[in-house]
Amino acid sequence: MSGEDGYATERRGRSISVQSNDSSQSMPSVASPVQYAQSCSSLMYTATPGTLKVERPVYNQVDFDSGFEPSNRPKKPVKEHVRTFFSKNCICSKEKTKEFFLHLFPCINIMRNYQFPGWLIGDMVAGLTVGIMHLPQGMAYALLAKMPPIVGLYVSFFPVLMYFFFGTSKHISIGTFAVICLMVGESVVRETGDLEALVTDSVPGGNGTNGSLTSGDSSGITSEELDNKKIEIATALTLLVGLWQITMGIFRMGFLTIYLSDALISGFTTGAACHVFTTQVKYVFGLHIPRSSEPFKIIKTYVSIFSNITKTNFAAVIISVTCILCLALVKECINARYRSRMKMPVPIELIVVVLGTLVSYLAKLHENFNVTVVGHIPTGIPAPKVPPTEHMGALIGDSFAVAIVAFSISVSMGKLLARKHDYEVTPNQELVAYGLMNIFSSFFNCFAACASLSRSLVQDNVGGRTQLAAVFSSVLILIVLLVLGPLFQTLPNAVLASIILVALKGMFLQFKDLKNLWHICKFDFAIWLVTWLAVVLLGVAMGLIIGVGFSLLTVVFRTQSPYTCLYGRVPHTDIYRDKTAYKVCKEIPGIKIFHFESALYYANAEHFRRKIFSQTGANPVTLKKARNKLEEKQKKMEEKMKKEEEKNGKVHENGDAMTQEGSVVLENCDVEEPPNDFKERTAALSFNIHHVIIDCSSVSYIDSGGVKMLSQVMSDYKEVGVAVFLAHCKRRVRKMFRKAGLHKKHEQDLLYITIHDAVIAALRSQHDLLNELKRDASVSCVHEEVTVGRRRTNSLRNRASTEAMQQIPESASDEDGDEGLKFLARRRSEPIPEDFQV
Repeated sequence: MSGEDGYATERRGRSISVQSNDSSQSMPSVASPVQYAQSCSSLMYTATPGTLKVERPVYNQVDFDSGFEPSNRPKKPVKEHVRTFFSKNCICSKEKTKEFFLHLFPCINIMRNYQFPGWLIGDMVAGLTVGIMHLPQGMAYALLAKMPPIVGLYVSFFPVLMYFFFGTSKHISIGTFAVICLMVGESVVRETGDLEALVTDSVPGGNGTNGSLTSGDSSGITSEELDNKKIEIATALTLLVGLWQITMGIFRMGFLTIYLSDALISGFTTGAACHVFTTQVKYVFGLHIPRSSEPFKIIKTYVSIFSNITKTNFAAVIISVTCILCLALVKECINARYRSRMKMPVPIELIVVVLGTLVSYLAKLHENFNVTVVGHIPTGIPAPKVPPTEHMGALIGDSFAVAIVAFSISVSMGKLLARKHDYEVTPNQELVAYGLMNIFSSFFNCFAACASLSRSLVQDNVGGRTQLAAVFSSVLILIVLLVLGPLFQTLPNAVLASIILVALKGMFLQFKDLKNLWHICKFDFAIWLVTWLAVVLLGVAMGLIIGVGFSLLTVVFRTQSPYTCLYGRVPHTDIYRDKTAYKVCKEIPGIKIFHFESALYYANAEHFRRKIFSQTGANPVTLKKARNKLEEKQKKMEEKMKKEEEKNGKVHENGDAMTQEGSVVLENCDVEEPPNDFKERTAALSFNIHHVIIDCSSVSYIDSGGVKMLSQVMSDYKEVGVAVFLAHCKRRVRKMFRKAGLHKKHEQDLLYITIHDAVIAALRSQHDLLNELKRDASVSCVHEEVTVGRRRTNSLRNRASTEAMQQIPESASDEDGDEGLKFLARRRSEPIPEDFQV
């Protein structure tokens, strides 16, 4: 709307010109808020290719809300919310029952939409391929969890079947995973550490963890009893993990993973990979070293390894080096290079396991070279057994950490593959699925399961379409459990350790993330590094806690000292940007536009105050002190003058004094001043800012401390004659203003819709203070052509002042008698500043 109550903006290409003009169709300056709303039908809005022109009134928040009647969101009481929730979710109808079961069993919809037989071949190939990977990885990662190798095959069977029924991801491969196995193993070792010293036998062909212990101590326990004790602790931990996960799923707590950023997960898994690598070194060298405790477990372990390096079993070293070379060459030179040409990757892990078992059997490596082998592997499926409860109290903390980490890794992998294939993974249902599969598998001697990154990618790359691939994988594992298990009794542990070490390559490559994080975000770089160091030095559980705590602390760091700047106006537009980022932006004389790029709360309130005072160059506290000091000096000068007058009996005619805004300035005075008086007076009187506009567009939240600090800043400025306007205040922020009573201490019409509205309002207000205009002749302002749509009383007063200026003849000259008339005539003839012209 053009005229006295509005401004017009015209956009041509990249340029917007703000024009002020007189038009017979303009709204009256005394328009009420209701008239604002009615004027919407007459607002001019034209748009042509490359050109946009909009005319509307200038709005403060009060006028805008009064004229357009914002909708008030009804606030329901808690009782009403509870009633609505139960009425929607606790109805036992046919539709609700069907919806419940379809949500609980996603496999129903998956199989209903299954494209048979097109998808069957792909799922079968993927299932058999992943099943072949399950065999060596299951047995290898079981050692990492301090379990007998057969337990790893159980984990590759029971949880996989359960996830088929309850999971929403079509491509992830559930089973053993290095990080989770490591966390389980640390809990098991901590709870059974005292029992290992009591083992009194070493079963031939056993897992070799007991070294060359001899029998004969009637007060000890057998290695089989120790293994059973480890399984009991692991199953109790798994049951707790499942309970945590299903509880979080029921209460819709899938959002907890948002606190585990990608940088944190990357640093955590890389640190855990360092622990995994360290635990397998002893198998590569064929050493038997004592267990080390946290913290600094890795350092203590390597000290023990180098202390016993002379006891290296060279047969184990040869086996390890040979297996590592074969695995690395095939994975990097064949599988990776010719991936697009092969229907399925070469199952080098299975080949190495089969050949290693065969060579160990024929060469009798255990008997002739003392090479540690897997040992006895039972056949069949274990009978279900309730996990014991005596260790659960000590495992609650560990189980929660395992539950969170397993869920984060699995759901992250699921979402990655879901985005690739254009479907959704439901985090809350995933929690329920993980919880049910862990609770169920804990009754069958299983430890906690998780999605494997490598197996999931293989299942996707070889053509897997649904979780039906997991069924084919489970069938293969079942055949091994029932028939083929005993064939792997002579498998050397060094072969399994080699498989684990080569599989860690992907995790160690995450060190490359540091370079990218350094260039992208220093905070993420710090999160990665701190988490990695904490995990490596203090242990997996403590490292995770420190990583999460530091990650949350960085959120405070980011908002404690947010970016602030002064905005300038792009000439001929209503666009305001950081004047240091855009050199074309110019400040409006007498107005400072302060931009605060964060929520305003107790942690950064003092930073807000300090920055607005320093960047605007107007510190009201300093100004008040300077003015008070000047007033004191002025009083002393006046007293000295009076004494001289009384003494000399005459009046100083040249002592012309003038008072401005509460501070006194002496002109043409013969009284000597100290050398510093001129600087102090200049500093006080050069404070020519009349408005500070705070851009609140980035202030998404404000608390009581922030409101208090904002009110204090506004009061400080008000005491020195500077008005503070707030622009772009969000509804949530304005609601906090009302609750804190900000409108009782300051005028409500200090809130404006946009920065430009506030700028025009600030320029218009100068017509009400003619003395201020005289003192600050450098202020460029729009005259009678631009006014602001305010309340009726303000509009009447402003219009009267405007009409008074319009009645001043442009021909008024210096010969006119009234000095005030001369000044107003000169102001009347001045052109509108260039950047406010068309």
